[in-house]
Amino acid sequence: MLWQMRLDAARRSEITSHSLIQVLGRDIARNIELYDLSLRAVVDGMKRPDVADLSPELRHMLLFDRAATALGYGSIVVLDAVGNVVTSSQSAIPPAFNSADREYFRYFATHADDELHVSPPSISRLSGQWVIMLSRRISNPDGSFAGVVAGAIFLDYFRGLFTAAGADHAGTVTLYGPGGTVAMREPFDPRQIGTSVADTESYQEILKAKSGSFVGPAMLGEGNRHFAFAHIGDYPLQLSAAVPPGEIYADWQRKALGLGSVVLCLCGVTVLLTWLFGRELTQRRRAEEATAELNVELAQLATTDALTGLANRRRFDEVLGQEWRRSVRSQQPLSLLILDADCFKGFNDRYGHQQGDEALKLIARSIEAATDDSHDIACRIGGEEFAVVLPDTDIKGALVVADRIRDAVAGWKVPHEASPHGVLTVSCGLAQIPMTPAVDPAALVTAADKALYEAKRLGRDRVSVAGLRALHLRLASVQ
Repeated sequence: MLWQMRLDAARRSEITSHSLIQVLGRDIARNIELYDLSLRAVVDGMKRPDVADLSPELRHMLLFDRAATALGYGSIVVLDAVGNVVTSSQSAIPPAFNSADREYFRYFATHADDELHVSPPSISRLSGQWVIMLSRRISNPDGSFAGVVAGAIFLDYFRGLFTAAGADHAGTVTLYGPGGTVAMREPFDPRQIGTSVADTESYQEILKAKSGSFVGPAMLGEGNRHFAFAHIGDYPLQLSAAVPPGEIYADWQRKALGLGSVVLCLCGVTVLLTWLFGRELTQRRRAEEATAELNVELAQLATTDALTGLANRRRFDEVLGQEWRRSVRSQQPLSLLILDADCFKGFNDRYGHQQGDEALKLIARSIEAATDDSHDIACRIGGEEFAVVLPDTDIKGALVVADRIRDAVAGWKVPHEASPHGVLTVSCGLAQIPMTPAVDPAALVTAADKALYEAKRLGRDRVSVAGLRALHLRLASVQ
């Protein structure tokens, strides 16, 4: 229970971290997409030649929608090919400054890239605050560089998102800008904004997948952390929640201490009771072992034929039922041999029942010699009637076993004047699934019995197969 509670604590912490990361990631991605729509509108407007001929006030109204003035967003500026401000969403009269030295301007001046570009965190020259710049390239009709449209998102906006989502209850939540630069972090520390963690082991692990979790060293600080992370859309931004192991398991440790004390007390009582009742339990165990041995012996006697030592009819019915069901289920062959001593009534009348019993024992030994006791099941199912269950054995294999038994019995050369062969012999009926359709074990026994009667009708001392007319296959012909 304590171990399960520990696992549950880790699982809850991971679920909380992933949920927070997903909520923040969706909000940030959606707002960047909305702001990007404003940038695209400005780029499309600047491509029209007639826009440049408009008055500054009219051009300002045409290019900039109200989304550019939303809370958390900085002004959008249009820079010409040399970095001078052409127009701004802040006012119809643009401020006079040059941004040719900014990272985003240098990027588009050297790259023919029409996609949204996200810059690392920097301090805005207009507001003096930390911002992330979003920018798009303006191209001339011939594809040459014509300038840049750039807009700012204040990092304080991300801090407000973190606070609203309850990031202060999820360890350390960090937003990484391009190149592994810390853009926002909760708990907030202004000294860490703009710090690069690109070379840390844990940040490199974050870059390997779109989302996931792992345990790694802290990027800023000491010790290990349980990280849950996700990339924000297709932008070069990542979010992570890092929780120290001690914080994850703090509540669990308090509960474990209390429960552990109770368990130790119960263990002490259990040891005492075990010691007190040890002798009685030992005596009871010995009595149970003696009873179990007796039960095994009784069970063996209940399923063994007293005369021959083979399995009896009860055991035969049990085994045949099990093997029949397994054969039907697995579609593996199952063969059944029914054997009967030829003219056995005449043998008893001529030589006496004592010699008859000895003859039955010889037949049993012949069956044991011709079968594999680890695989085959030999049974005495009637007075002079025997059965052999052959699991996973096809018709050829069953014929081999049947002929071995028949030859072994005849090989004893026990005199039998009432038999047409002059010696003790057996006849055998063979039925085999799936060659012989059998809706239940009884049907398989019936088919083997019919084959046995056919063998006796054809002259005895032979094997007859259910489903084949007048078939007598010797071992030599099978081989």
